[in-house]
Amino acid sequence: RNCVLISQHADSMGAPGACEAAGIPNVSYNGSTYDACPETFIVSSAINWAPYYMYITKCFSTGADINANWCGGIDEGSVVLTGINLDVAAEGTVEAINKAIAEFKAGTLKVFNTANFAVGGKTLTTEDNALVSDGYFHESEKRSAPYFDIQIDGITLLNAEF
Repeated sequence: RNCVLISQHADSMGAPGACEAAGIPNVSYNGSTYDACPETFIVSSAINWAPYYMYITKCFSTGADINANWCGGIDEGSVVLTGINLDVAAEGTVEAINKAIAEFKAGTLKVFNTANFAVGGKTLTTEDNALVSDGYFHESEKRSAPYFDIQIDGITLLNAEF
């Protein structure tokens, strides 16, 4: 369907395998698919549970309450990337990723900056969604589980029966 890149959030080889068969670059989740998809794998994100285990161990050992909505990101080391497949990645990919990581850590880059997308032809505000403020959707800042169910203009939903 004219995709130029596919990324998925599933512990499955379905999307990466389909990408390899179709020659579509892919960003996989929770581990490199390089061995199975050397012609299309670019990079993979993964969850590193060690910072959370350290947090709950410290809470337990000090008698502190464990925050039920604790969420770590790149800065805490909870989100990590695999090595980049330099044979497939576009020139400048490594530099762009490193710049984005530095901006995430500095707090200057927001994944869901509402200036970068529209919903129903308009920019989201707090009136539209309580998790929008300061110009971005606050994913995982108020809840620990992923909570992005906004249907962005221009994205075709393959299955809207959810």
